[in-house]
Parts: sequence; C-alpha cells; structure tokens
Amino acid sequence: MPKVLVIYAHPETAKGSSTHELYKHFINSYIEKNPDDEIIVHNVSEYMPFPLNKIAVSIYNKNLAKTALNADEARFNDSRQQWIDEFVNADKYVFVNPMYNLFLPAEMKSYIDMIMQAHDTFHYDKDGNSVGDLHHKKVIHLQTSGGNYHDSNSNPDSKIQDLADQYLCMMLHLMGVDDYTSVFAEGMDHDPLHAIEILDNAYNNAEKAGKEF
Repeated sequence: MPKVLVIYAHPETAKGSSTHELYKHFINSYIEKNPDDEIIVHNVSEYMPFPLNKIAVSIYNKNLAKTALNADEARFNDSRQQWIDEFVNADKYVFVNPMYNLFLPAEMKSYIDMIMQAHDTFHYDKDGNSVGDLHHKKVIHLQTSGGNYHDSNSNPDSKIQDLADQYLCMMLHLMGVDDYTSVFAEGMDHDPLHAIEILDNAYNNAEKAGKEF
C-alpha cells in the first residue's frame, strides 16, 4: 500500500484559507482515485519539534567526533530519527504552504533542515559530492501567493522570483527525488477582481493533479 506523507505549513486551516482549499481539492481527488493509500499529515506550523538548534548542532559535532551523546541529546536524536525514517519510507510527498515573503514558512524550512541528513537521505561520494539516496518517489508542491510569479502577468522585476518552489525542488533533487510537480494558486491580491476565477482555476488544476499523482 503506497504511503503518502503530507507536510502542511499553515497556522490557519479554517474555512476561508485558500491554501487549505487548494489542498482539499487535491487530496479529495487523490483519495477518490487511490482509496487504499495510507496518508500521513503533519502540520509543521502547529508542531515542529526538532529544529536545527544547539542540541541538533551538538549531536552533529559529537557524531563527527564519535563521542557519546548525553541523555537529552539521545532522546532528541532518537525521536528525530523516527521522523526522518518516516520521510525515507514514504512513497509520495505532498508539500502545502502559503508563500511568506517570497519563501517557505519557517517551520517548513525547519522540516527540510531535519530530513536533510547524511546517510539517511543523501551521502557523499569519494570526491565529496552529495548524492541523493531517495529514488522512485514523487512529490507535488501546492502553494498559494497573493502575487504572480509563474504566468505571463508575473512581476516585471526579474529579481523577484518564487524562491520557495525553487528551493524545495532543489533540496528534494539533492535527496534524489526528481519527479516533482507544482500547483500554484497565485495573483489573488494582484488582481482581486478576478480572485474567484483565479482560485477556481487553481482548484481545478489541483483536482486534476490529484488524479494523476
């Protein structure tokens, strides 16, 4: 039975959230097509327990030096490893977020920091190059934003880009995951008169993606 891991980053999931509506259209369509798949959801905006903090850095340095962890570090390391193993063992990934200041929400960035672990999701070859270890997996990124970044009405300033989607795609590539697609609901603030039409089109795209994912 395929395992789908949803990493959701939004503190507001009540009615009226375009991010949540985009996700609902996608996941309901997916479940209709794949009713037996196992779906695991983490809203990391509500619970992200293993940030890259001083304990994580201490564990990293002690592992390099091959010295023993203290009790707090061992608990942190063992619990974090369960989340990493969950990511490694999943077959498909769904990342869901609004764009915050041209980037991912901080909690989703923390999640990426957690799973980007040598010997789990990637390794270094004899020349020191990183090599991804996750293969035959799929990912889709569902993102909402008030501005335009991908269509013909995008911002005319070439320096203003969707760094969030670019970063997520790059990090997953480093882990070996290259079957990557995105669905965007964007431009609602830029063109409020057509916001309903924009969202309806995005929801239709999400439903189509759910059937194909």
